[in-house]
Amino acid sequence: MTSKILRYLLITVIIFLALSGLFGSISLIVDSSGSNLQLSIYLLESTIFNNYLLPGIILLLFLGLFPCFVAYGLITKKRIKVANRLNIYKKRYWAWTFSLYCGIILILWIDIQVMLLGGGYPLQTIYALLGVLIIILTLTPYVTRFYKKKK
Repeated sequence: MTSKILRYLLITVIIFLALSGLFGSISLIVDSSGSNLQLSIYLLESTIFNNYLLPGIILLLFLGLFPCFVAYGLITKKRIKVANRLNIYKKRYWAWTFSLYCGIILILWIDIQVMLLGGGYPLQTIYALLGVLIIILTLTPYVTRFYKKKK
């Protein structure tokens, strides 16, 4: 029972990440000034970006579409050759490894955001903790065992 709860919680958190990544990225792409999300263009003054279009595209790919793909894999356990090649833990299903990647990418996204834009925003803390939660849930013995490849 605990195994199912932890696995479903991981999938739910990954889906939440995907949905919030899709929402945020589409908002930034549609309005690259950032005003849809109440972001000031002046936040970008000390960065290489003139507007939020490129950050929106990066967000879409890595924290929107990628977690959708991972959630699909966690739910279906389908074997995908390209994903298997990028799986550094060969004894686990690719989606298990990719869920670790999701947590790491999210933490890196927040770290880079803090370096470029500054910190102190509550959502940065929430999403950094969400990244840590994804990693912890992925590494729990129950979830790790469930996504172990059978020989």
